Amino acid sequence: MVARLVAAATLIPFAFALQDSHPVVAWSSHKSDILDLLPSSVAHSKSVLDSIFSHEDICSQDAVVLVEQSGLHASDLRNLDSSSSLAKTLSSAPSSREFPYVFSNTADSFAHTAESLSTRCGSRYVSLGPGQEGGSLEGGVKHVVSITMPHLEGFASHRKEAMVELESYLANELESIKSLFSKHLVVFSGCPAPAHLSARQMPELDVHAFVAPNSTVLTEGGILKRYQLLTPALITTLVISFGVILPIILLGVSALASIQSPLSTDVPKGFDAQQKKTQ
Repeated sequence: MVARLVAAATLIPFAFALQDSHPVVAWSSHKSDILDLLPSSVAHSKSVLDSIFSHEDICSQDAVVLVEQSGLHASDLRNLDSSSSLAKTLSSAPSSREFPYVFSNTADSFAHTAESLSTRCGSRYVSLGPGQEGGSLEGGVKHVVSITMPHLEGFASHRKEAMVELESYLANELESIKSLFSKHLVVFSGCPAPAHLSARQMPELDVHAFVAPNSTVLTEGGILKRYQLLTPALITTLVISFGVILPIILLGVSALASIQSPLSTDVPKGFDAQQKKTQ
């Protein structure tokens, strides 16, 4: 019993650690070794991002798009409807990769990475985001585009509503990029909230400032659907239920069962069963 409790206790930090993870998804408009040669699993975002941005073919893209959203969890992408534009784009891409739970081990923002990449490739740098004025895109010129999405927080219902609206904005931006650049690569990553910003200092997210997607076709699957059983909330619940609460209940039941009632087991002093029988 003690060993079971110790084992359960060791799993609790792991379950809560997953809550600090974020997803990284990437896709391209063409068959690309940049994505196809990535490892099947990674622990840190820096390793996968370095593999993508240091590849010798990265500068051959007409456009490289870096989308960053602090507070994004794997469940936020997974809860998007399979008919959403982002889900359909990812599922139909010639090359794509999905990493649902990675940890950030770099302080560099996507905007800084995008600027460095544009300098190295000699591409035009453009910064975009909801509610901000950015540069316009120009066809025929290579671009590195940085899109910074608003911080995502709150309960599941609010997050789902916000993601629907934000996905609509992102889909519109990606459609504009697609129409201008036939050969493009997109990396969409979550990231931790900046440590120096509190929740009150985060940009306010007005979900009514965007237009919801107008999808009528329902397809099977969706973003990160294959990972839907492995969620931090589920792992935490299972660990607490079966690793902590259940052993405590069983221990209590076992202790109660071992208690013997004095009325049923104690024999009064001076009592002689044989003498009582002959009377």
